[in-house]
Amino acid sequence: MTYTTRKLFYFCSLLFLCMSNYCLGEPVKKLTVIYPEVDAPNDATFSQIIQGIRAEFKGQIIPLRIPRNFDVKQVSKNVFTSQVIILGKRGVSIANEFYQEKLVVIGALPLIPTHLSGVSLMASPTVLFETLGELAPQINIINVVYSASSAWLIENAKIVAKSKGYILKAILVDDLKMAVKTYNNLFEKNTSENVAIWLPLDPITTNEQIILPTLLEKAWKKKIVVFSSKPTHAKRGALFSALPDNMGLGKQLIKLMSVLNSNNVIKNSKNNNLVVVKPLNAIKLAVNLRTAAHLGYNYQPYLLSRFSQTFPK
Repeated sequence: MTYTTRKLFYFCSLLFLCMSNYCLGEPVKKLTVIYPEVDAPNDATFSQIIQGIRAEFKGQIIPLRIPRNFDVKQVSKNVFTSQVIILGKRGVSIANEFYQEKLVVIGALPLIPTHLSGVSLMASPTVLFETLGELAPQINIINVVYSASSAWLIENAKIVAKSKGYILKAILVDDLKMAVKTYNNLFEKNTSENVAIWLPLDPITTNEQIILPTLLEKAWKKKIVVFSSKPTHAKRGALFSALPDNMGLGKQLIKLMSVLNSNNVIKNSKNNNLVVVKPLNAIKLAVNLRTAAHLGYNYQPYLLSRFSQTFPK
């Protein structure tokens, strides 16, 4: 082998090594993304989240799609990376298999703080309150009725409300009956145009069959602003509601993973204080223009252009 041939062989080998495993001495980062196999059009949601993950993650993505029926132990054995993102409820059982050994982040479900870190579908109070300031600028008091499952978010909301100049009146309830009574009291007392009601993603206080229809009817009659964390509520009559920005969620998952990684979560995963759950910062807006007109709002084109959905259509 001539000197030139040996030099060319060495260069090609080095280039291959760089491209496959190492680049400039740094290992290529690898990430497994576990997501459910679902039919169209719901599969678009997960495709968009993964697009956001790919846009933000500087490394190799290993997608792992799981069917409705699967063997948790077997799937877990096929996850070889130290970093894992799990999307949707179906994969939580897999996370429970290795969250103490791997860096695991959960997304695409209304996650609450337990033993797993992630980004919840519960919209960030910061984004919601900023939107409220734009769409209903006269509001300075926000009422929210919540149950224990939403308590972690409400604590954050209290801090945000104060920083934004709002008075947040948060009322904790134990059950549906107590929630109904609390809302009735709110409508009896609140006649001011400066008061709004926030509906969080709460299984008790935003009950679709019992609470929501009556609440929206009373809010219409009394011209009280209602805004919601649930996407469908704008269509039903709330002034606005939050829609998840799926690509933005993917990016936020990677940013959270980077923060956790920098704090050595894998090495210290048995420390419960390291669990981090963040509300969703990336949202789009659904706005009910009929409700807006009823409340006396006429939005300018620059605002209308920012609404992802408007009702009625």
